[in-house]
Amino acid sequence: MIRRNLRKMQKRRNQKKVKADLTNDLKVHFLNALKASPDFSEAHLQLAQLYQEEGDNENTEHHFKSAISSDSQQALELENRGEELLKKFQFQNAKDQFMKAQEKKNHCAEVYYQQSIFFKNQKKTKAAQTSLEHSIKMNPSLSDSHRDLGILLSKQTQLDDARFHLEKALDLEYADPSSHMHLGKIMAQMKDYEDAEQHFLSAMDINPEFTECMLELASLKLKMKKKKEAKKYYQKAKAISPGLKHAVLDKAIG
Repeated sequence: MIRRNLRKMQKRRNQKKVKADLTNDLKVHFLNALKASPDFSEAHLQLAQLYQEEGDNENTEHHFKSAISSDSQQALELENRGEELLKKFQFQNAKDQFMKAQEKKNHCAEVYYQQSIFFKNQKKTKAAQTSLEHSIKMNPSLSDSHRDLGILLSKQTQLDDARFHLEKALDLEYADPSSHMHLGKIMAQMKDYEDAEQHFLSAMDINPEFTECMLELASLKLKMKKKKEAKKYYQKAKAISPGLKHAVLDKAIG
């Protein structure tokens, strides 16, 4: 038994060393890429995420900011070239520049989104919100940014704005169970129980083992005085996660 445990510990140590070596190799690769091309925004993004995994917040923030600065500057330069080409009636060439500018903006939107996750993990809610707003400005069709901004705003009880962004997220990606659940929670707060129920059911159709949503639906049924249905969804959630506890539901329906 002791020998088996020692082997397991050694295996874990070896796995950690392999991962650390791989991380270092990747950092060297991307740092070398930046030496050759300092404005390579994808290299900055990858480094930010690698440093984030290591808990190096200073370098994480530095590389997120560098990626954003690079993308923003290049997008602006491409747009300016496009404007100049339009003045010369070179419409196809102008279009090509504008499309390249939008590609830079789309990448920048993704960087802002990843930065928002970093800020949320750091409990910097306002900074995360600002990053999401910038992400949407750069690329209004990024559903993840709309969803996460909607969730943040709902926690600040800015329900109308939160609803707008979650509905937009679903317009862009209807098969996202998280957007359905959080929109359902907002509708429940607005006392639109029928709409709330539909979104909870949609989330569970997409993800049949979405226990968090089952608890929300059980709680909603309890508010609607439908105790039998509330119990059904609570029991369904506990069948998936036997250790699941919910103080309000336990007290009301056991």
